Amino acid sequence: MSSETMSDQLVNLRDLGGLPISDGRLTRAGVLYRSDAPRHGDRPPSVDLEWPPRTVVDLRSPVEQDGGPHPLASATTDVHAIPLIGDVDPADPTSRTAVALAGGLHTLYQSIIEFAGPTVVGILHLAARTPAPLLVHCAAGKDRTGLVVAVLLRAVGVEADAVLADYAVTATNMPAVLRRLGDSPLLPDGGRGARDLAMTSATAVEQVLSIIDGHDGGVAGWLADNGADPDALSAWRSRLLP
Repeated sequence: MSSETMSDQLVNLRDLGGLPISDGRLTRAGVLYRSDAPRHGDRPPSVDLEWPPRTVVDLRSPVEQDGGPHPLASATTDVHAIPLIGDVDPADPTSRTAVALAGGLHTLYQSIIEFAGPTVVGILHLAARTPAPLLVHCAAGKDRTGLVVAVLLRAVGVEADAVLADYAVTATNMPAVLRRLGDSPLLPDGGRGARDLAMTSATAVEQVLSIIDGHDGGVAGWLADNGADPDALSAWRSRLLP
């Protein structure tokens, strides 16, 4: 497929069905999707998915959006704008978010888990209670999406290796993602941090998994300490698992 054709279609989209948990079950298809940012005029996915999704969680900050309606917003698709790391003020390179971005993926991922836990839990509540399929996306569908999806998957017991394998799929898609993404206002200019943010890092995700898995009470304990409703967690498990 040519880059011209790919520019009007999502290039980092996938259904997170079929992932294993320790008892041998697999996650249900048609419940949770992840992707890069949709655009107005995009063609429907070429893969066999229920489309458009019924619910969308957009993790981008307002500065990344054009100010208009979301491309997928409609009478049948509810869009929830939930900026995961807030806005970055180019005039304030000392802000917590700007420092995290400039520090590369390990710093960024750890900062998200440390400071955005309640926001991630709020997304889990949405995932449990809103119509499926649910699409989670940011700009590239790599970092913010990767961490939110990792928590949603580990919350139902998807094996850590499977979470990392799903994250690794994005590495294959990144050349097309970067062509489609162009200049992002969240990427720092130049330097090692910018290069890191254009790549993937399985070790950075492993670091996040070690934090939430190693929490007192494991993933469930981390979620509870960040405000998770036990009923919502149970509902999410029932939704994603057969």
